[in-house]
Amino acid sequence: MKVVYALLIMLFALQGCVLIDLSKSAVDSSKVLVGLGPNEVEVVGIMAMLGDSRHATVIEIAFAYGDAAMAVVVSSDASLWFKERQGFCRNYANQLDVIRVELPMGYSALLSELPDGHEGAQAIFVFVEAMGKADLTEFKTPWVILSDSDLSVLEAPPGADSSQKPVVASTGVIKLC
Repeated sequence: MKVVYALLIMLFALQGCVLIDLSKSAVDSSKVLVGLGPNEVEVVGIMAMLGDSRHATVIEIAFAYGDAAMAVVVSSDASLWFKERQGFCRNYANQLDVIRVELPMGYSALLSELPDGHEGAQAIFVFVEAMGKADLTEFKTPWVILSDSDLSVLEAPPGADSSQKPVVASTGVIKLC
């Protein structure tokens, strides 16, 4: 009889955990609907400083919505990302958005048209071919600054007191997945 009671208690405890997880998921979804997701990224600025390169720099921004996609994005370095991105898009199609920009040295762009629901992304990373990657998740208006062989992320463009009035340039962005 004690075994039956113990089994019933375990069953109710497990159901309680499931209900808590479901309610947490519903609250997270509701937050995303009103723009209060796990990240606060509103726009992404990119500035390619003048340098020796005669070719445009390839920049891809990955928005990971699930734990599996987040693990892939966080653990991949830039060279692996560019080799395997098509496979990542195929395998994590419902958990991953990727946008791509090719920017010549000396130019900048402000990406204001981010993927629908990007507020729900658990991780947002920028991958720059032949330079590396950076985490954008904790920023509100990140600016990715590219020099000859280095990348950095700032809260505002260099030399600006605020990034509240940048020029919006959303054309030229390609959604890859």
